[in-house]
Amino acid sequence: MNSSLIFQYIIVLLIVGFACYSLLRVIRKNFAPKKFSSKGGGCDKDCGCS
Repeated sequence: MNSSLIFQYIIVLLIVGFACYSLLRVIRKNFAPKKFSSKGGGCDKDCGCS
């Protein structure tokens, strides 16, 4: 019974760790500075700037 409890703790820790990793990845993606946007300063092809 003791090993069953340890196994459950390991599973819960893995789930919580994966959830925290996913949350941090989403937060970094949403709040990252937009330095490396494709094709310059936010113009689309219809705005007339080159």
